[in-house]
Amino acid sequence: SEIFKLILNFVWEGEICFSDVDIQSLLDLLETARFLCFDRLVEGIEDHLEIILDMKIIEFKDCLFAFNFVILNKFTKASGLLLSFIDQNLDNISGLPEFADLSETSIQNLLNFEERISTEISLFSAFINWIANKETVSEEVKTEMLGCFDLERFDRTDLVDKVRKSKMFDANKICDVLEKHMEKLQEEVKSNKKIIDETKSGIVVSNALFSPVFATKAWRLDQTHFVNKVEFTFDNSRYLYSYVVNVWDGVNWANIIECKEVEHTGNQVVHFERMKIRKLHVTITGSRTDDSPSASYILHRFSVSNFSASLI
Repeated sequence: SEIFKLILNFVWEGEICFSDVDIQSLLDLLETARFLCFDRLVEGIEDHLEIILDMKIIEFKDCLFAFNFVILNKFTKASGLLLSFIDQNLDNISGLPEFADLSETSIQNLLNFEERISTEISLFSAFINWIANKETVSEEVKTEMLGCFDLERFDRTDLVDKVRKSKMFDANKICDVLEKHMEKLQEEVKSNKKIIDETKSGIVVSNALFSPVFATKAWRLDQTHFVNKVEFTFDNSRYLYSYVVNVWDGVNWANIIECKEVEHTGNQVVHFERMKIRKLHVTITGSRTDDSPSASYILHRFSVSNFSASLI
């Protein structure tokens, strides 16, 4: 047989090329190698399995078949490799017809996988796909499987649209969790309202800070605030300016507005999306006198007053 030939090749040559070995043959070889106590060959097969999983050059249906096999035959390392791969690709794998062929033991391993990265709703949807038409699953086993899910890890929408409609859980338990979600949401609303009210009550802006850049004026807020409006005045009405406003949230700088036309003077009001701000810079990019026939980008010394920041 093919497996016997591979074993003989390993005995005489000390190596096997797995590139042309299909998944069924690879699993048969794994079982035979363990039976013959060829530990080095077992390790080589498991290493090859890890490579094809990492490179994603294995069919999902073959992965499910292999998972059943290694779980049934208690290959610990191979089981962990395949379990992790299935978990990472659960949304794509759970919809396959072959997913329903997983054994009870295989699905229990998936449900109890402590290192899983799939979401609670992804795992639950996979379970629903698997258990559909499984009339042979006892109520005791079904209850044990459902015990692997934590209702509090589902978001509100999934609880209402999917979990409740599945009728797998007691409606009162779902309502209790939804009530906790609403309490948490109300607390978040109160917290956000408090932040907004405190911000609206007044933002203290420092006097203009020293800036080594001739064309830049800088200000610092008393602390980091949510802001969506900045207002200031160009004092010298004889000049028209173009400018940019940059803000710093304590980590990153961002350009919130760029007025490219050299036509701005007097009071300036800048509106933008609400964002956290700690420092602000106004930088002149061009200036001209108001009687100049055309824009000149020669920078003139400028003065700014009445600077304010607010949340409206």
